[in-house]
Amino acid sequence: MKLDVSAAAAAWPLRDHLFRSGVVLLALVPLLAALAGLDDRSVFGQSPWSKPVRFALSLGFYGITMALAARWLLARTRVPGWRLLSPVLLGTLVFEITWITVQAARGVDSHFNERTAFEGLMFSLMGLGASIMSLAVVWLALVAGRLALAASASRDRLISLGIALGFAGSGLLLPWTGEALVDAGRSQSAVEAAMTLPLLGWRLDGSDPRPAHFVAAHLMQALPLVAVWLARASRPARQGVPVGVLLALTAGGVLLTMSLMP
Repeated sequence: MKLDVSAAAAAWPLRDHLFRSGVVLLALVPLLAALAGLDDRSVFGQSPWSKPVRFALSLGFYGITMALAARWLLARTRVPGWRLLSPVLLGTLVFEITWITVQAARGVDSHFNERTAFEGLMFSLMGLGASIMSLAVVWLALVAGRLALAASASRDRLISLGIALGFAGSGLLLPWTGEALVDAGRSQSAVEAAMTLPLLGWRLDGSDPRPAHFVAAHLMQALPLVAVWLARASRPARQGVPVGVLLALTAGGVLLTMSLMP
């Protein structure tokens, strides 16, 4: 099977728009944080700019992670549909952060805001975008899982397994925790908790699904990074140990997510 590795290499990194979008989002974080410090308005007890800061970080890491994983996989196997999926994800990231920032500038909430028909439509489109991003993560998890079974080099098998487990964990847990956010979102936005974490705004009374959503979202970064470290540190003759570590961390991440759910 002939792989289009040269085309993938030519697109990296200067022509990889998804990777660059993630870098731009992370670069926007200091500016958005400065706006949070300068703007004395409040939305449910927090600066309206705290949400753009959080989402710029989250979406930035998402874009970079997806681009890196796709790049690594493209160098070793086929990733069907990536040429179409990549610009769709880019458009989704731009849409999400743009609407969140616009609403912050207006001093109103972007999520669970259905005061007007247009705002209700935009919130629904944000939900659609979140679904697309989750499905894309699951798709790369399937590709990585197939490579983990077929790769001949132990290093490639281990890193592929880390991508497969991390991406599958995030892709499958995010819709579940996201649905919990939708169910609880209106009451959480409308009630100012007595105890919340700074910037994150998480309620500390056990009723907030956002900590679980956070853990689920970042399994896709944590497990591949651990796999890369294990691939460099472990001996080829003891591959069962790092595989066991990855499986244990995956189980721990799933259990932690479930324990943090209200």
